[in-house]
Amino acid sequence: MKNSIFLRIFIFFAISTSIFGQTKQDFFYVDGVIHGNYEGYLYLNYNNKKDSCFVINNIFHFKGKAPTEIIFDVYFSTKRTSAMNESFYLENENIKMDISIENKKINDTELDWIIINSISGTKTSVIEKDYKDFKQEHKKDYDWQSKHYKKLDEIVSKYPKHPYALDLLLTESWDSLADTKKLQRMYKKLDLKLQDAQSLLVLKRNIFPVESSKVGKKMMDFELPNEKGILINTTQYRGSILLIDFWASWCAPCRKQIPEIAKVYEKFKSKKFKILSISIDKFKDKWLKALEKEKMEWDNVLEEKEFLSDILKEYEIISIPQTFLIDENGKIINNNPTIQQLEDYLNKNLK
Repeated sequence: MKNSIFLRIFIFFAISTSIFGQTKQDFFYVDGVIHGNYEGYLYLNYNNKKDSCFVINNIFHFKGKAPTEIIFDVYFSTKRTSAMNESFYLENENIKMDISIENKKINDTELDWIIINSISGTKTSVIEKDYKDFKQEHKKDYDWQSKHYKKLDEIVSKYPKHPYALDLLLTESWDSLADTKKLQRMYKKLDLKLQDAQSLLVLKRNIFPVESSKVGKKMMDFELPNEKGILINTTQYRGSILLIDFWASWCAPCRKQIPEIAKVYEKFKSKKFKILSISIDKFKDKWLKALEKEKMEWDNVLEEKEFLSDILKEYEIISIPQTFLIDENGKIINNNPTIQQLEDYLNKNLK
C-alpha cells in the first residue's frame, strides 16, 4: 500500500513536470517536405548564417539556435539561382514546413522558385494563419479596407513587439491608397525598442514623408576605406559640390547609371565637382571586380555592414541606387537628382 502511494505521487509529479514545468527549448528543428523534382542541397539563411541540408526523398531537416526569441526574414536557397515567394520567421520550436520548388524563367534567368505551402509549430505561424484566413474571407467585401485596418490594429495592439505586426504595417504602407493617418496611429502602438531598426526606418519614411526628408539638412560626415584600405573622410570635400552615390555590384540599375554619372564627372571634375560612391557589397572581391570593370575614376569606398550600418540608417537607404547632392558647405540640396537635374545644377553653380 505504501509503495503504491509513492508510485502514484511519483507519476503525478512526472506528469506535472512534463505538462507544466517544461523549460522552453533553446534550439529549433525544421522538418519539411518538398514538392517537385529537386535534388541536392537546400540552404537555410538567417542572421547572416547559411546552414545546409542534403535533400533525400524530398525530405529536409535543419537544427539550429535562434539567438533571439524570433528571427525574421529567413529564407531558403538552392545550389542554383533561387528566390522565394515570401520569407518566414524562426523560433526555437519544432517547426513543420511544406514547400514547393519549381523551375522558373524570369526574363533570361532560370531559377528555382521556392513557395511556402504551409508552416506550423511557432507562435508566429498561428498569428499569420489567423490574418491570412481573415484576408481570404473578407478580401472581396465592399468595406474591406475598414475591416482590414481594424484587423491590423488588433494585431498591432496585441503583438506590439512582434516583427510580424511591423511587417504588416510596412506592407500596407506601400499601397498608394493607404490611409497614412491610421497607419501613423498604429505605428505609435509598436514597441519601437524591440523592432527591427531598418524596417522601422522604411515604415516611418513611408508614412511620415516630411519628417524623413534629408533635403535642406546638414550631411552626416563619415569615414570609410577605399579599395586600397585608405580611409576617406567626407569632410575633405568641403568647398566642392559632392555627389554621394550608394550602390552595389549586384544592383543592375546601379551599374546601368554608372556610364551616365561618368560623363558628368568627366565634364565637371576640373571645376570643384567630386563624387563619392559607397558600395554596400557584402563581398569585397566582387566590389573590386566591379570597380575594375566599370572604370570608376572617382573616389570609391566600401560599407560592409550593409543595412546594419549607422551610415545607411542616417541616410535612410532602403533601396539602391540612391544619390545625394551636397553643396560646398555640406548641406544636402537634392535627393536622387536625375542626370539632367545634376547637370543643370552644376552648369549654374560651377561657371
